[in-house]
Amino acid sequence: MGKLNRRNFVKSVGVGAAALATMGVTTAADGRSQFVVTVGGKGGRKRLERSGIDVQASVADGRVLLVAAESKASIQGVNGVKHVEPNIGYRAVGPKLQSTEESLDEQYADVQWDKQADTTGAFEAHDSSTGDGRTVAIIDTGIDTFHPDLRNRVEQGRLFRADGVSSPDGTPTVDGDTTIDARLPPGGEEIEAYTYLGAPATRSQMAADDVDSHGTHCAGIATAKHDDTVPDEDFGIAGVAPDADVVPLRVFYWKRLDDYQYDVDDDGEDESVSVTTLWTTDFDILSAINYAAEIGADSANMSLGGGVIKGVAHKNGEHVAYQTVIQSAVQRGTVVTTSAGNASSDLQHEGYYTLPNSVPGSISVSATGPDNGLAFYSNYGTSDIDVGAPGGGYETLEKTLATDTEWPYPLNLVYSTVPADLNDGTAYAWYAGTSMAAPQVAGLVALIREVNPDLNAKQVQSIIENTARYSNGKGDTDIGAGIINAPDAVAEAERRN
Repeated sequence: MGKLNRRNFVKSVGVGAAALATMGVTTAADGRSQFVVTVGGKGGRKRLERSGIDVQASVADGRVLLVAAESKASIQGVNGVKHVEPNIGYRAVGPKLQSTEESLDEQYADVQWDKQADTTGAFEAHDSSTGDGRTVAIIDTGIDTFHPDLRNRVEQGRLFRADGVSSPDGTPTVDGDTTIDARLPPGGEEIEAYTYLGAPATRSQMAADDVDSHGTHCAGIATAKHDDTVPDEDFGIAGVAPDADVVPLRVFYWKRLDDYQYDVDDDGEDESVSVTTLWTTDFDILSAINYAAEIGADSANMSLGGGVIKGVAHKNGEHVAYQTVIQSAVQRGTVVTTSAGNASSDLQHEGYYTLPNSVPGSISVSATGPDNGLAFYSNYGTSDIDVGAPGGGYETLEKTLATDTEWPYPLNLVYSTVPADLNDGTAYAWYAGTSMAAPQVAGLVALIREVNPDLNAKQVQSIIENTARYSNGKGDTDIGAGIINAPDAVAEAERRN
């Protein structure tokens, strides 16, 4: 098996695969700042427009708007406006904990500890439900549109960009979307994971296609299915809901920033340089959540999130906007699953929280390992964690790296799909993170909905929590109501028919 440098390992887990680092306020094409505005009702948009405010888009039945304006003050004075916050832009930071070592087993299912009886029991649940006819949306870096293990509904896929470069009509390619071509070296020096000095080599691709690998890995955990057309019978893995459709909702894209401050000469002084970085914004993410509900997705998974914040900031407009959109999606029937974050932080005390998983309405998921203990990088706290699910790794770094455990590294990580063209021809890889835990729950929603499609989103969440195990009630600090149990959840859903 391959080995991973300890220093790189710690760095990888500490920042998480799709953690978000704030990079400033986004702007419209004409240079005006963009704001996320929450209004009191449907009439809020009309009042803003009558006041001369440029409303560029809306979600959650018109209650959350994207507005371009010269200043925040020009918006706040309009009647009906509740909150105004800058549309914050974020860069993805990494790299993720991963290994692309080949599997030692011919049957890939043998290395999927996360689906076996003593963890989620997903394989056992497939005797009763496989997610047939249900849909899982993955809000992420996109999904490999050609991976043989993914039943990809690319025609429903979308790229969400608040800067206006998007494909709401489903056009297969997007002009101006800058993407790193993994087959070519970057156009400049790599200064951080996902960030490059200068302009990278680029290629044209489908709007919802994966630009990183993270989204494809999450999609496989939830919905991977062996393709019977592939001659090799041992090819492929199984997701929690192998017969469910998966919809790629891409919110990350490569963006060039011309005024990034970076110490190029390593002399202790930053200077302004041009970089290309993997990027998203608040309204991109909010739009994807809203769209998942519009298309009737059974679940929408967000394996992404900002850093841990302390204080009362969760009461500000950004939090209100996320809560409004997530609860709107839940009311329309879409279960929203979110990763708890990889900062090893206690979210229970002193007002700590992260977005979007701390928002009421989503199912916040912590990460566990093969022994059902909390993974050492996972956030925790009874105020935030609803359930636990396999994310990979053990309760300590040392045990995770050890070779004398039941699941030696990298086998204690989560094995799933990745785009071969972005991974030197490798179509599967091991990752670890709460990013890997959340799609386990998103897939379980599809299993439940197959046997009882009439359940609303809150009833589905109740079943998931009430059938979870390894917890004394719903208040476990590490895993909330417990680690998800697919067979019991499916059985309970059938009983409620």
